[in-house]
Amino acid sequence: MHAAQQAFAFVTDIHGNQTALEAVLNDIGEFSQQRGFENPTIVCLGDSFDGGPDPLAVFETLQSLSVPHLRGNHEDYLIECRSNPEHEKFRRPLWRFVPWTVRQLGERLNSVEKESVASWSAADAPLQAVHGALQGNNRVPDFFSQQGGVPDSFAEEFLEQTPLGRCFYFNGHSHYLGRHCEPSGRSVWFNCGSVGYPFVEKRPEFPDAPLATWVWVEFAPHVPLRVINKRVPYSSDTLLRRYIDSGALAECAPFSFAIAGQSLFNQDIVYPFFQSVKKRELTAAETAAALMMELGRQNVFERLNRLVRKAGLREVSPVW
Repeated sequence: MHAAQQAFAFVTDIHGNQTALEAVLNDIGEFSQQRGFENPTIVCLGDSFDGGPDPLAVFETLQSLSVPHLRGNHEDYLIECRSNPEHEKFRRPLWRFVPWTVRQLGERLNSVEKESVASWSAADAPLQAVHGALQGNNRVPDFFSQQGGVPDSFAEEFLEQTPLGRCFYFNGHSHYLGRHCEPSGRSVWFNCGSVGYPFVEKRPEFPDAPLATWVWVEFAPHVPLRVINKRVPYSSDTLLRRYIDSGALAECAPFSFAIAGQSLFNQDIVYPFFQSVKKRELTAAETAAALMMELGRQNVFERLNRLVRKAGLREVSPVW
């Protein structure tokens, strides 16, 4: 390794999935050794805690690593809920993960609020990171779509020229992997997928394993920037046990069924659903009922229970 070379690992959208996070951290360690780097800089792009069964474990893991942590829109939801828990929004069936996660984190949410930052920049490299877009953490840049990425074929590696004035941005939020070039060509953006539930095709050698994604970057002056997308398989049995044992699957239903499905199948369920109902002026209860119907239409409960039976667990029921 040349002395001027630097390595970075971008992780994002963990969403309380400690099982996937552990797999990613192990992969970062192994891949760093393969590439000849001892201590890559790990940067977490936010949306770390709610939506999965282990927000406290995720918090403790990130704290132990002392990594830069960006404030995603889901960190905003947690902080808002702690300040105003009686708000009507947090009583809706599809928001149950937020107050549930606030209860799990307790006083640790103070550290999340205090230590999370809006953006990150490398000291000696043209690299910057935000959760969503420069304009805010609840959107992606206007020149690429929420679902833009590499949905049809997995692109493992990019080599990017680094002329003076070009900046490379890394973001999460959408859960899709992808490369996007700003129209002027002065900036290139990399969507980093998601640790908790990326929307990416399965690895053929692990057709039934859920995947986590993260992004590796190597920088050195006067050579192309190397960006590598990583897909990491992990145990569906372990994740299912955590969903059930933690109470998250039952207590946060019906949304937890959709999130568990997204994690286990790496399939975008929630965003297309909300796009389909946003003009229908449904009540909160009607929206939850519509989600249950959509989960039934996509055989999510049948697919979940196939994995549950394989893991030797009691079947889950489509009741909330």
